[in-house]
Amino acid sequence: MRLEYQSKYTEVGGLTIAYQIWGNSNETLIYVPGMISHLEAALEDPEYIDWIRSLSKKFKVIIFDKRGQGLSDRDSSAPNIEERMDDISAIVRAEGLDKFYLFGLSEGAAISLLYAATFPQKVKSVAVFGGTSLFTRKEDYKFLPSKEELIEAFVPAWGQGNSGYLFFPHRMPERKNEMAKMERMVCNPRTLKSILELLASIDIRATLPDIKLPVLVMHNRDDKAISRHNGRYLADKIPGAKYIEYPIGGHLPWLEARTDIIKDSTNFYLKNLKESGNRDRNLAAIMFTDIENSTKQMADLGDKKWSEIMNLHDEVMNITLKELGGKFLKNTGDGVLSVFDGPIRSIECATACIQKLKRIGLNIRCGLHFGEVHWRNEDVTGIAVNIAARVLDQSDSGQITITKNLKDLLGDVKFATETLGEYKLKGLDGNWELFKIKQEET
Repeated sequence: MRLEYQSKYTEVGGLTIAYQIWGNSNETLIYVPGMISHLEAALEDPEYIDWIRSLSKKFKVIIFDKRGQGLSDRDSSAPNIEERMDDISAIVRAEGLDKFYLFGLSEGAAISLLYAATFPQKVKSVAVFGGTSLFTRKEDYKFLPSKEELIEAFVPAWGQGNSGYLFFPHRMPERKNEMAKMERMVCNPRTLKSILELLASIDIRATLPDIKLPVLVMHNRDDKAISRHNGRYLADKIPGAKYIEYPIGGHLPWLEARTDIIKDSTNFYLKNLKESGNRDRNLAAIMFTDIENSTKQMADLGDKKWSEIMNLHDEVMNITLKELGGKFLKNTGDGVLSVFDGPIRSIECATACIQKLKRIGLNIRCGLHFGEVHWRNEDVTGIAVNIAARVLDQSDSGQITITKNLKDLLGDVKFATETLGEYKLKGLDGNWELFKIKQEET
């Protein structure tokens, strides 16, 4: 019997990512899964199969298991938001995709929105279901549980099927055994806990106003896992986003409201066949650097010697940027302006540049921000660029200073941060909370 789908693998960052392709349409839809996924185990649910089959009548549907879960390489550490985006990019490269649609479910909604705004030249439009811009309650955002409540709701009884009471309580306890098997196949409790801890620290609210391509936000009214208020918030904050709410179905799109969700999402995608939005704009991490006491050093060393040192500085910066995924834009007197398609890579690069240049006697400082840039040939402009420049003004020698916009995308992994307090940035309205990256002594 011929299978309805193709099973494939690709690699990224030394890991293998598993994915399936359903259908053969000229229009491609990449389906970004939520907190838990398992490509094979999901096929035991006939309603899920009907959902994918229906989508594949109009689109070539690509769905994958994120790293650490399902058929992809397992790892006890949770992928951060940038690595989740890298999983999508790996599939895009493997399939040679030029332009495509995105569908983000649950946790995958935030990934899809951030990816689309970072790569607007590739993504035609985005539909999200059961999504949210952050995952735990904050002082200024009350629609979610606390980090402790989130972990307690999932981890202690993981593998027993109790997550079904959050995802589809109206189908429980009849589907408890089925959900228990899915939980056990997806990942172990330790991996799940690391995923939840990472999710607890991610917040994309600051980036929502900069998402300028077509967005459809869908939510079930009876969703107990992520309440409809979170979907409404997304739609309210994303310029021009359309919001549709369905009466019943819990947290998953392939249950009671399946037919309407397929119709609404398909109509939305196909109405946006043409390129939309400003493709000369995208979200990026912006980094400015500056050499400490450069004027004094130039006076002490003389023009010729200083020119040799600056040539070495430029070489170190260019090599490091290429190694860590940055794009060099221009020299800014005694530093550089560069951009990155991920916030974590920008900090990795800043850290490496500080360490490498220190070895040749140069101390630099770095200012970073995440926001929308406007491309003018090979240069960038826009308020986000101005913000990054002003952040640099507040940075001390050997320090990486970042905005809260960038910090909220990092998660609780890899980098420790320390608040520097709120600042008035020259020429900008309001107060800006800044943070420094705590660096290990070398």
